[in-house]
Amino acid sequence: MQIIKEKLEIEDTLKKKVKNILMFLNIKSKLERGNIINIPKTNIAYIEPHKLVINNITYLFFNECENVYINTLEESITFNELENYIKLHKD
Repeated sequence: MQIIKEKLEIEDTLKKKVKNILMFLNIKSKLERGNIINIPKTNIAYIEPHKLVINNITYLFFNECENVYINTLEESITFNELENYIKLHKD
């Protein structure tokens, strides 16, 4: 079985929002690009989210989505709550 991974571009507005929050909180971290994962000759495709890891917490982002997922896709917060969430879990 062949699996094809293709890197996703991070939307500019998402990149700027995350960069501003990190700069404001004086945190050095990198937003990793997600992937589109396809299995040829099937209709199966998966969009792997963009990732930001701070203090063993993985924040998951999708382009054009106002939710930020914490560690898994089960728990989410709005993008507006992200800065406060990072502050609370910074140490």
